[in-house]
Amino acid sequence: MPRSETDSIGTRVLPDTALYGVNTLRAVENFDISPLSIASEPAFIRALAAIKKAAAQANGSIGVLQPEQSEAIAAACDEILAGQHYSQFVVNMLEGSGGTSINMNTNEVIANRALQILGHAAGQYQHLSPNDHVNTGQSTNDVVPSAVKLAVLEKAPALISALGHLADAFQAKAEEFADVLKIGRTCMQAAQPMTLGQEFGGYAAAISRARGKVEAAVSDLQVLPLGGTAIGTGLGAQPGYRAAVYRHLSASLNLPLRPAEDMFDGMQNADSFARVSSELRIAAEVIGKISLDLIVLSSGTKSGIGEIKLPAVQPGSSIMPGKINPVLPMMMQQAAYAVAGNDTAVSMAALGGQLEINHFEPVIASRLFDSMDILTRGCRIFANKCVSGIHALEEQALENLMGSSALATVFVPQFGYSKVSQIVKQAEADGKDFAEVLAEMGWLSKSQILDALRKAACPPSSA
Repeated sequence: MPRSETDSIGTRVLPDTALYGVNTLRAVENFDISPLSIASEPAFIRALAAIKKAAAQANGSIGVLQPEQSEAIAAACDEILAGQHYSQFVVNMLEGSGGTSINMNTNEVIANRALQILGHAAGQYQHLSPNDHVNTGQSTNDVVPSAVKLAVLEKAPALISALGHLADAFQAKAEEFADVLKIGRTCMQAAQPMTLGQEFGGYAAAISRARGKVEAAVSDLQVLPLGGTAIGTGLGAQPGYRAAVYRHLSASLNLPLRPAEDMFDGMQNADSFARVSSELRIAAEVIGKISLDLIVLSSGTKSGIGEIKLPAVQPGSSIMPGKINPVLPMMMQQAAYAVAGNDTAVSMAALGGQLEINHFEPVIASRLFDSMDILTRGCRIFANKCVSGIHALEEQALENLMGSSALATVFVPQFGYSKVSQIVKQAEADGKDFAEVLAEMGWLSKSQILDALRKAACPPSSA
């Protein structure tokens, strides 16, 4: 049978299968703004359930809840943590109540399921209430930001692993291409000799460094505002609650969670989220820049640079037969643009907090989760379907090097600036490569030229 619930605005009828209540129903009606409900982020749901379970255990241990109430709430939370009842989390990720609807959706689902466990019907809140029991000692303002932090901490290992996987893929290619000579370029012009392995080693190092920065920023999220309740004073939580809730939550998640040193700071400011988002953006930008390099380096041998060949993963044109496009590097560039946009939203939301809380945490959560998912999936696809299958076009790379007058710099110490300048002018006049004229004049054989170029690409350390 459908049931009805009454709030301060009026009475509403709920579906007979609903574990949520009137607060959730109003939020569904008010905030139908995006296709994503909070159930689309399982890590977030698990974080909310873990907090509610720890709170129930803490309140039970200090006598605020009766043992049967604490146990029923914890049992309901365990079901959610095991993947049940996700269809009941229906509030939109971009709800406009600053997280209140997210918190109440969670409170109502847990309360109604706990009531069923106790043998009561959903909605019989005189026995166990969403506000007075499930939410006791808590506020939206400390629960939701804490849950966002815990969700990011849960999602982070997959992202950090994916970044490491991509760095490893580039490092493997750096070792494979260690002896492939090529011309280095600055300002899109020929500069000095180098190896393709050095180029790819630089890519691996950049991604590895970005991985470390993301990991460090995420680790700061182990500091929570939980226990600050509405504004940081802790009003509404009974003595002993804060220590107990951190003890239970840390044990259940196997994390060294701790309260903010200053709870008012913990409630007012979202800079820890902005810092993580910024590192995600930087990581995405690094990968996007590398992707652009791969597009340039793989441009056709007849119409571009053509020093590497990317795996052909799909036809590139609906009208030009045989055309293959660098679609996976382009995918990562678009991923970088999306993450950069997400970071702008997080930054603006962090700035927009007012006085004692930041009420834009729903959009912060939404954009952070999206950036993490994009990078996690993108890095693995990019590594597995693109980077691991790159081939060096050694002959083209060597031809580009040997055909460049930029390599003349290599021979200045040996022959002097004036003589090398004469060879450059002679090569231009004859329409020949510098190396070709150098060999024709009998100054060096081709093998000696190559040896000189290899030494130039890998000179003794100046450290």
